[in-house]
Amino acid sequence: MNNSFYTSLTGVQTFQQGIDVWAHNISNSNLSGYRAKRPEFANLFTDVMNSVPSNTIASSQKGYGSTLLTSQITRDQGSFSTTDSTFDLAIDGNGWFGILNQDGEKLFTRNGNFNFDKERYLVTQSGGYVTGQMAGNMQISGDATNNILTGVVEDINFATPETQTRIQLPNMLTYPQVLTSTVTVSGNLGMSGDSKTFSTTLVSPETDNLNKLSVTLNKVKSGVESGENKSSIWEFTATITDNDSKVIDKQNGSLAFDSNGKLVQTQSPSLSNSGIPITINFGDNKAGIMATNGSTETISVSKDGIPEGQLNKYGVAQDGNVIAFFDNGYKSVVAKVGVYHFKNEQGLQDIGGSYYSQTETSGSSMFYTDEAGKLITKDGLILEQTLEETNMSQAEALSELMIIQRAFDASSRALKTGDEMIKLALQMDAK
Repeated sequence: MNNSFYTSLTGVQTFQQGIDVWAHNISNSNLSGYRAKRPEFANLFTDVMNSVPSNTIASSQKGYGSTLLTSQITRDQGSFSTTDSTFDLAIDGNGWFGILNQDGEKLFTRNGNFNFDKERYLVTQSGGYVTGQMAGNMQISGDATNNILTGVVEDINFATPETQTRIQLPNMLTYPQVLTSTVTVSGNLGMSGDSKTFSTTLVSPETDNLNKLSVTLNKVKSGVESGENKSSIWEFTATITDNDSKVIDKQNGSLAFDSNGKLVQTQSPSLSNSGIPITINFGDNKAGIMATNGSTETISVSKDGIPEGQLNKYGVAQDGNVIAFFDNGYKSVVAKVGVYHFKNEQGLQDIGGSYYSQTETSGSSMFYTDEAGKLITKDGLILEQTLEETNMSQAEALSELMIIQRAFDASSRALKTGDEMIKLALQMDAK
């Protein structure tokens, strides 16, 4: 009688906890990145009924009472939904985003619904700071209007989780100009003798406009001259003009080619681009310009120098790199969003709202690295403009809730019956 009473009592308590777990799952079914929990039960006490091993399928143990053994975090991948915000992020695979709350406490979540605060720090909807690593290549002013990119970064390799910090991304950022110093020419002038012309733009050191370099080449001589076997000689005129077609500088030069069409002599004076020296590099006898019948007549022009650019947009690569794209066609990594891992995710402490804190059971957060210490990002790819939905199955949650509810009802009835039997026994004893 006592066994049935206490068994049903622990059943009521245990199944109530199970109902709470599934009710919590259902209440968070619309929360991005929420990982459902699955309650697991165990016998509170076990009595061995037969110490001799049995070949039958019948159990030789008898259980007394029940308890909630654990609420296991499910690791199934939730479905993805596409959004219009670049910094709506989802993790494809294993891993957690790191969050620094207002009290300086480190938290972890898979809810990547991020935005920016007034100081342009990347934050969660509740104001926690998303953690990662800055590239250190931005000079950010106090008023956030005169921010300069100080260097181009291709990738960021994390140090340790303890060194991760807040991510600040200004909405105004300038890619500084690099003035052109060399224009490189390659291709084939041919042997027809037709005049050839090419042009390119140059960054102006005085204004925001582009200057223009134009070069016209004319074949003036062919055959053997002065005892040297030259197949042709070309003269050229190079002119630099401003945006209003005003001539800034104008110089003449010449090119001499051997019988094989290779460049053997160059007279190419330096030009002035509003005070900045410009060199036209026609190459040498191994590469650059040539004059031969052996290939199509064409001229290609390249140059160094970069025009000033303004921030166009940010993008987030799958390895977590935050890339700044500029309207001059250039780009640079400026930060990296961290994806953290744990040796035992089941040891994380659920503090609500899809946020977790690390414990001694979970171990400290870490990054996956190879033997050389390079960050491994294959397990835990970041998807931009994407949110991960909860990984909970509504059908499973409702089914489990109904099953546990019936078990709770059965335990309640058994508890009531046990209580009535005890009362009856006490009444009989009193008589």
